[in-house]
Amino acid sequence: MTQDSLHSASGQALGYVHQCMWALVELGKRANVDPATQLRLEALDDVEFENSGTASELLQTKHHVGQSSPITASSVDLWRTLNVWMDLPSSDFFELHLVTTQNLSDTSGLVTLRRGGTRNTSAALDDLLQAAETSRNKTTEPWRQKFKELDEESQFELVDRITIEDGSLTADRIDEDLVKIFRYSYPPGHEQVFLHLLKGWWSGISVQLLSRTLESVSGDDLILQVAEITDQLRSDTLPVDPDVMQALDESISELYKDRPFVQQLLWIAFENNRLWKAIRDYHRSYAQRSFWLRHQLLSETELDRFAFKLFDEWEQLFDASVAAMKRKQREDSDIVGQEILEQLARESRARLRNRFDEPWFNRGMFHALADGELGYRIGWHPDFETKLEEMLSNVTTT
Repeated sequence: MTQDSLHSASGQALGYVHQCMWALVELGKRANVDPATQLRLEALDDVEFENSGTASELLQTKHHVGQSSPITASSVDLWRTLNVWMDLPSSDFFELHLVTTQNLSDTSGLVTLRRGGTRNTSAALDDLLQAAETSRNKTTEPWRQKFKELDEESQFELVDRITIEDGSLTADRIDEDLVKIFRYSYPPGHEQVFLHLLKGWWSGISVQLLSRTLESVSGDDLILQVAEITDQLRSDTLPVDPDVMQALDESISELYKDRPFVQQLLWIAFENNRLWKAIRDYHRSYAQRSFWLRHQLLSETELDRFAFKLFDEWEQLFDASVAAMKRKQREDSDIVGQEILEQLARESRARLRNRFDEPWFNRGMFHALADGELGYRIGWHPDFETKLEEMLSNVTTT
């Protein structure tokens, strides 16, 4: 792939990111005013808003990387957008919005269509008609011709419905708008983690909207999600990082095959299916606590206290199980180890925070302790300590 094609591909990717994130900005602006508003992606336009089941607003987004020339009545982006809008049913009078990272030329009649400015549809139309006649751009030629073939009333009605929102933030700066919109929704100092959680949710919603597995999302949906994220940032619970809950497969086992906690599972004859799921629990738990520590939602001291609670639960069950095994003269040590792990996973009552109750996190933390993390070492096989000493001795000898 050439450098030019790489640049083009990255520009297109940023354009899609901008479109999806700008949709969140727009829904955020509307949610408190009209919670029933419905948003669609890539339906009649890039972004579509509905009220009472009827499309009311269409948004087309244009994203440019780096310096770009001002928008005039001859701009390719403008005529490409007009081409789409001219194909809309004439009976449907949608509000039409062009959202662009470019700036309008101060000398263009199009500035009278700028959002929040003084409107003059006739001035904007005159500028477009002049450009339609005088421009020699081959790309826009068929679109300009189509515009000229509209009757005067249709031309005026089309332009009268257009609002241009120029100078919108680029994809890498949209967080600035999101902070303004949701600034009263999160505790002070937590804006970055709030935005991470909100955008993680929205990324999943965007995929569903684009794949048509979700028809639309409403302002109410957004309000409820913001409230849920805000609740997760309270002192008696913790948020789950959306990235942690991504689907994983058995390939992650390769990353951990030489780790002590995996060897501990092999000593109790864990079959492959259960083994990789245990590795998945460890992986998610490690990533989740790293997320909390990185965003200063959790202290090392609090994590140490929780590790002690888990160790105490394990110690009580392990000692009782080994004692019972000896009394009954059981020789199936691997099965006893499985029983210890299964009972802990099922019955653990330790909580990192009072309202944080995610069983996968506790399961993953037990494997972390079996790996020797957080200052503790636990195990499942009744003779795990001897086996660990032999394993470490062999590593040292090698």
